[in-house]
Amino acid sequence: MDLPTYSLAERDRRWDLARRLMDAEAVDALVVHGGHENGGPAEWAPDVYFTNDRPGAIVVFPRGDEPIALVRSPAHICDHLDASAGGAAAWIRPENMLVARHAHGVVEVLRAHRLGNAAIGVLGLEPCPPFHAGPLMPYTLWSSVLRQLPRLTCKPVEAGFVARTLVQSAEQLAVVGRAAAIGEATAQAMLRAVRPGVTEASVYAAGMAECLRQGAVAPGMSIVSGKEFVACGPPAWSYRPQAPRVIEEGDLVLAEIRCSYGMRESRQRVAIAVGDIHPELESAAEAARASYEAGLAALRPGRTFGEVVTAMRRPLHETGAWHAHPLAYALNPCAAVCGAGAGLGALPETARYGLLAEQPTIGSDLPLRPGMTFALTPNCAYGRRSAGVGGTVVVGEDTPIELNTVTTHLMRSH
Repeated sequence: MDLPTYSLAERDRRWDLARRLMDAEAVDALVVHGGHENGGPAEWAPDVYFTNDRPGAIVVFPRGDEPIALVRSPAHICDHLDASAGGAAAWIRPENMLVARHAHGVVEVLRAHRLGNAAIGVLGLEPCPPFHAGPLMPYTLWSSVLRQLPRLTCKPVEAGFVARTLVQSAEQLAVVGRAAAIGEATAQAMLRAVRPGVTEASVYAAGMAECLRQGAVAPGMSIVSGKEFVACGPPAWSYRPQAPRVIEEGDLVLAEIRCSYGMRESRQRVAIAVGDIHPELESAAEAARASYEAGLAALRPGRTFGEVVTAMRRPLHETGAWHAHPLAYALNPCAAVCGAGAGLGALPETARYGLLAEQPTIGSDLPLRPGMTFALTPNCAYGRRSAGVGGTVVVGEDTPIELNTVTTHLMRSH
């Protein structure tokens, strides 16, 4: 298959972006904490943005040099060796890959580049909502760095990084397009698997198998089924010892696919009707589709993300609906831009809960620019009957580019 990959020109573009970020923030280097490597493809993995390699590194990027990757174990070196032997264009030279993912390693690299007294920008000191409510940099690691380098000046630069990296290059958009196509194939595999008598686990497995077969992964896929529900998260049987639910005639199966190919992510919200469903579920799906169309109409260069979320809420509010989950996300990176859910307090049962603090839209003032990728995945609820549709959309020069079409409508299993 002729699959999209990244060239050295893409590497140089990203490294130039890093240097422009350093100039704008008046720092002499970046220190990039990449999170934990075994958590699946992360929504927030800035180390991979600079290395195009196995996630889980701390990257030190001096302004006048190439980035240095501090990795956790020799296993990273083995992966790098195999990639180079297989003909992959490695971005990080062997001399710049060190098994030193700890405070002493960071300190030694900074000292070696005469940066012990410098001003540096750090990715990892600020929260990166919606998925990382707290900073990723471990307190013990960073406090040790500061003890060893007491004259170091540190500046969080997450906001500047996100603002510069949300716009995708042509090569990145090709990779996102591949992820979106696989996500749609995943949804179609789930549709083929849905019928009365099978379990949610069987439907989940069918989707995962198709995603993996096509060379992508779908970490954290959500699925729920029934005639009344408001949840849409990890399947309950994945974290609580219980049997997967058996699908029945008249059910709605609702899922959200996070398809990741080459660390570029797409999202699809899947709604599958099993035979005839309740009229309120039909209405919820129709309202979700109207919300999706309103988001498309608003997703134009020069508008703001907040305007998109406001437009998407309008068709829901006009019908007296509420929405438990965010209507839209920025993707790639999926950080700092999210349209929050609203209205959970409308359910009488929620009065027993201690606190129902609704989160505001994050990044509402973000100006839209061509090349940004978003998940428009609206959900709509009437009481405890909820439905949702949606997919991945690119901000175009004039009009948005839809990367998904199947999942943006209610799907039907007969």
